[in-house]
Amino acid sequence: MGLVLRLVETGVEGMVRSVDVLEIVRPGDLGDLGDLGLSLVDGKRLMAQVQQAVVAAQGRDHAARRPTCRFCTVPCQVKDYRPRRIATVFGQVTLRLPRFRCAKCGGAEDGVGWPAHCRSTPELDRLRAQLSALLPYRVTAGLLEHFLPVDAGIHSETVRRCTLRVGEGLREVIPAEPEASAAAITLTLDSTFIRSGEDDQRHLEVRLGNVETSDGTRQVFAAVAKTDTAIAALIRRSLAEVGQTKNTGLTAFTDGGSGLRSILVNAGITAPPLLDWFHVAMRLRHAETTADSLTADALERERAKAVIVAEVDRLRWRIWNGRAKDAKVTLERIRSVNQRRRHLFRRSVEAEFSW
Repeated sequence: MGLVLRLVETGVEGMVRSVDVLEIVRPGDLGDLGDLGLSLVDGKRLMAQVQQAVVAAQGRDHAARRPTCRFCTVPCQVKDYRPRRIATVFGQVTLRLPRFRCAKCGGAEDGVGWPAHCRSTPELDRLRAQLSALLPYRVTAGLLEHFLPVDAGIHSETVRRCTLRVGEGLREVIPAEPEASAAAITLTLDSTFIRSGEDDQRHLEVRLGNVETSDGTRQVFAAVAKTDTAIAALIRRSLAEVGQTKNTGLTAFTDGGSGLRSILVNAGITAPPLLDWFHVAMRLRHAETTADSLTADALERERAKAVIVAEVDRLRWRIWNGRAKDAKVTLERIRSVNQRRRHLFRRSVEAEFSW
């Protein structure tokens, strides 16, 4: 079974131009499910051919429009054409860009004022940067090559440079005005270490966080320590984008470290931060170590130690899973058992020195 995809260009004054874009040959027998519809290869080839045909039509329409000479205000004529290769989301295309010259004064005019080093469309740059923010550069390049007919600018180093360039541009963008002010905002700030590829340092400290309103509006930010990116400025920017006002209730969560606390103060957040469930549970590691080191020189104190160890482990599990009410009951039980253990210890000391 053969199909021909024809692209029809409709212009002004009833002019119609058509071009056969692609011939699709697929078996008519559906005995094999793998032959159903278009394959991924056919789809990529189809998008690339349609993209090139659309670009060619745009180029012809652009060449028909004559710019006016900036010196003598006379319409210019086409001098020559120069091919320009541009990488798009649907494949790399070749565009014939005209150059114009004034027949009266000889002045030259460019039809398109693109940057000198523009090699890709803004849409492709944004897509590469968005995927690179979620995936490694090499994985992003492979993903683009697998699903889209992108045949230029998909090397991992090219994707990395594009992502950094887009990030530099976003740093200067004015924050967007929120549609409505936020009644309450939750700010989470944490830090982690990743392996560095530089020779002079082994690890990089990355500070990252999340700003979220009560209605679900969210902004994520991150910055590497000891770089030009100011994490406090990112926090203030994120708060402004989600609608912070003077009357907005702000709750901050950190791991309790002094470094993250100073960052919040520099960002204008003076209220003491809280510990989230994860870091509270991590703090209980110290309680587990302390419980394991309790003395058990008597039978009753040994039983009390076993109860405390079991309850501390249960407390950490309940806090880790966010069961605050159950954790409160467990904490009261630990306090009660610990008080009884101290009472037993005091009685044993009094009996030892009663003579």
